[in-house]
Amino acid sequence: MQMQDELFDTTPPHAAAIVESLRAFGYDLPTALADVVDNSISAGARHVWLRFDWDGAASVLSVTDDGHGMSAPELVEAMRLGTRGPLAERAPHDLGRFGLGLKTASLSQCRRLTVRSRRAGDTLETRCWDLDLIAAKNDWRLLRSADAHAEPNFARLATLPNGTTVLWQQLDRLTRGQDTQNEKHHQRFLERIEVVRRHLGMVFHRLMTGRDAVRILVNERPVEPWDPFMADHPATLPFSDELRTSIPRIPMRGFVLPHFSKLTKTQHEAGAGPRGWLAHQGFYVYRRDRLLVAGDWLGFGWTKDEHLKLARIAIELPNTLDHEWQINVTKSRATPPSALRDELKSFAATIRARAKNVYTHRGARLTPQAASAIVHLWAPVAKHDRVFYQINREHPLVKQIAETAPDKAAFGALLRLLQETIPLQHISIASTEKPDSQPEPFQDAADPEIREAMTQLYRVFRSMGHSPDEARRSLRSHSPFDAFPHLIATLEEQSA
Repeated sequence: MQMQDELFDTTPPHAAAIVESLRAFGYDLPTALADVVDNSISAGARHVWLRFDWDGAASVLSVTDDGHGMSAPELVEAMRLGTRGPLAERAPHDLGRFGLGLKTASLSQCRRLTVRSRRAGDTLETRCWDLDLIAAKNDWRLLRSADAHAEPNFARLATLPNGTTVLWQQLDRLTRGQDTQNEKHHQRFLERIEVVRRHLGMVFHRLMTGRDAVRILVNERPVEPWDPFMADHPATLPFSDELRTSIPRIPMRGFVLPHFSKLTKTQHEAGAGPRGWLAHQGFYVYRRDRLLVAGDWLGFGWTKDEHLKLARIAIELPNTLDHEWQINVTKSRATPPSALRDELKSFAATIRARAKNVYTHRGARLTPQAASAIVHLWAPVAKHDRVFYQINREHPLVKQIAETAPDKAAFGALLRLLQETIPLQHISIASTEKPDSQPEPFQDAADPEIREAMTQLYRVFRSMGHSPDEARRSLRSHSPFDAFPHLIATLEEQSA
């Protein structure tokens, strides 16, 4: 009879090899810090202080919170890799999943991770992972003390009755080879701080508002929450639905943001978010009010389209659906189950269509007139595999002036000169580099100016024998006046 231990081999991973592999999980600095902040919020923290201390290659980064803190056994377990499996049942407020976040997020950015914590009424407890020690010994040796250089970074924690400090030293991914005397190095360090600040304001914006709001500070400066949906703006169009085939039901809320002409410069800059208007269109997947995905079409094959950048959709997940939605370790990607894709795509298609209409028509309430029936002053013409733009000489206003011009040849030459000298290259470059800088027709014009231009075409229609109602109806089919129905309605018969 075979002995039990002859039925298998025990092959624990080599510590030195596995820990280096775990550093390649795909974290960047902002997502790594967000994962650490998750732990603070799950521990009931009301304040989270992030500290970036510049010292060239010796720079350090710390996260301190006033959460519940940990006893010695709890801290040892928290420092264990894979302390809880992804399928384990979690408390509703728990933002974790794999039991890896604190370690993999931290060690993706540093080679020495020290955590000090205290439960109310207990003593301070310290544990430290040093990757160089693990490599040298090829063993999971969890140190019970911090090095002497680390102590000043625990000063705030020493004043708190309970809480935790996570300290990153040897920031090889951020400051390796950096020189304290090099101004460019220092500036890049400061720029990374600002990127982190904006990312945290986006990821935790819901948790940073309301009665139980968490206050996050970076180098003593409060992080401002960023609302992707401009829900308080009167021109934002909200839509609500839910994924009915999901158990539990999953709420969906669509938002078509205001056209840029309805935003102040400050509102427009705020709406762009950390990555800009184009990048932030799409789905926003939340899990217990923590943002996981910030603007993505979730693999539906849709590209980020300039005309759709006002479309944003919120999906609300409980933490019981992590497996079904394939939430990844860095909590930055989600993949919806195949059974829900048709419902999601249908809802998104509706929001995309409305967003495109708002973008194209400057946010005006659309008339039943079909977009294909709109008469434009400029017409694209394909010729020799190129696209040219010509003035539409059948446009009523152009046609009337051409017929009444005292020098028809000169007027015709002017039209030809205008269409031959359109600065297409400049427009294309400017549109690519700064797509939001291209104004809509009459974007900065006051209503009286628009009405004056509109009146000229109105008079042409009246001179053609149209009744006042017919003339106003014709105006609604001519660009760009179709975007101003409120002004068309004010034109009286005596304008003719």
